[in-house]
Amino acid sequence: MSRTRAKTALRTAGAVALSGLVLSGCGSSARPGVAIEVGDETISTSTVDSASGHLCTALGDEFSANGTVVPMGFIRQGVVQLMTLSSTARQIADEYGVEPGAAYEREVASRTRTAAAFPEEVRDDYVEVMSANALANDVLEQVGRAELAEQGFAEPSVEQVTQAGTDIFTSWPDAHGVTVDPRYGVELVDGTLTPVDTNLSVAVGEDAKAGLATEPDVTYANTLPENHRCG
Repeated sequence: MSRTRAKTALRTAGAVALSGLVLSGCGSSARPGVAIEVGDETISTSTVDSASGHLCTALGDEFSANGTVVPMGFIRQGVVQLMTLSSTARQIADEYGVEPGAAYEREVASRTRTAAAFPEEVRDDYVEVMSANALANDVLEQVGRAELAEQGFAEPSVEQVTQAGTDIFTSWPDAHGVTVDPRYGVELVDGTLTPVDTNLSVAVGEDAKAGLATEPDVTYANTLPENHRCG
């Protein structure tokens, strides 16, 4: 199966970008109470819901300052994508016997400083989710170098390292499995883990169709109850 890039659904002006990296082999269903299954790890729906609420708290002031209101569904999609990415990266790191390096540590330190302004219960989730991309990039480089060293490359180029690491990230889910509960509206589309409509019902009204949009609709978001929107 072709490689994918796990991209967040949050693409709002002025918002902190949530972005992912390489994933493939994603299924479309999970066990009851389980949001994501990544290899040997399961991430519960309650964990995703809690982290999504915490991320909304962390980003809410920035959204408000920019006049942005985002449906919570978009926050949850981004959290699911990045938690999937983080779990994949950690399991690959364990498999290859590497530890996240200085680049990841710098990102965590930066996010930790930012998180100091947030309520205590929000901080860990904010740091974990927002540093997922840095973790994956760091691990990708290390396992790429390890793989090339095993093949006898003494001084591989940056391009060779990146390609070797990408190949590992691409093939890992096919061997170990990645499954996402369809309630989060994330599915493999043309090789990309993408926000899509996975509802069994058919949207008819304008509001219903706006709720299925793959980009945040501020007008629609403002019509939602407070606990279903962020900003």
